[in-house]
Amino acid sequence: DSLVVSMSDKFKSRKFWLALVGALLPIVAQALTSDVAVAEAVTLSVGVLVAYIFGQGYVDGKLAESGEQLVDSAEQ
Repeated sequence: DSLVVSMSDKFKSRKFWLALVGALLPIVAQALTSDVAVAEAVTLSVGVLVAYIFGQGYVDGKLAESGEQLVDSAEQ
């Protein structure tokens, strides 16, 4: 049950939505113009997603270490 709450919290996160938009923008740019290569767009999108995953993993790890609820002041 706590996993469901945790996932719903992720969908409310501005960091999640900005990472998603950041991952989609290179693909949209490639579709709209030939200035961005397909491989470059995919690489940029994967880079954004990997950075988000590592960042959230770090935050979750610190949360597990402290045993406290970590509150992002920007998301209050």
